[in-house]
Formats: sequence, C-alpha cells, structure tokens
Amino acid sequence: MFVTYLMLFVGVCVLLPSALEASERCDPVQRNSGLTLRAENGSALCATSPPTETLTANFKIACLSTCVTSESCGHGFNYRTKAQLCELYLDEPTSYQVQEDCDYLKAGCCLFD
Repeated sequence: MFVTYLMLFVGVCVLLPSALEASERCDPVQRNSGLTLRAENGSALCATSPPTETLTANFKIACLSTCVTSESCGHGFNYRTKAQLCELYLDEPTSYQVQEDCDYLKAGCCLFD
C-alpha cells in the first residue's frame, strides 16, 4: 500500500510542474495536464460518447499519465473510480452528463487560453 501511494506521489510531483508552465511556452501537441469538466451546478461531467480506447487504471493520475502519452487520447478521458477504468477520447466527445463515480478530464497544455 505504501509503495502505491509513493508511486502516486511521484507521479503528481512529475506532472504538476509541467501543468503549471506559462501558457506562452505551450506546445499545442503536448498534453501535460487535465481539467475536470463541470456542469453549471458544479457536478463533474462524464462523457457519454463511445471512447476511442478503454483500459484499467488504479488511480486517476495513472489515467492522466496514460492519456498524455497515448495517441488514442487527443482530447481527454473519463475516469470511473469504482470500476477503475480509463476511457480515452481521441476526439471531443459529443455528449456529456452527470454520472456517479465518473469524471471527464480534458487533457491539454493550453487549457486556459
């Protein structure tokens, strides 16, 4: 259990600095951060369009790590916590809804431009 948390901590330490880079140094092809999409009431949204690829991931940070390095993840991903599933989206999903235990994160470098 300790090793798992240590790996998670190292992953956050590796990804966080690159997510905080200034936007003028952003390469649009490079994806290094994720932003949870939210409904107007603040609830996390889940993409309901069919994913490009589905795989298992023990933690959301592992899913983000896979997304930023995968060619199957051009836009973002769903993370389903209970099922420990990562659903990658190459293109922007066409539909979203609030679903328990599911968050859609838009992957990118220039998320706030």
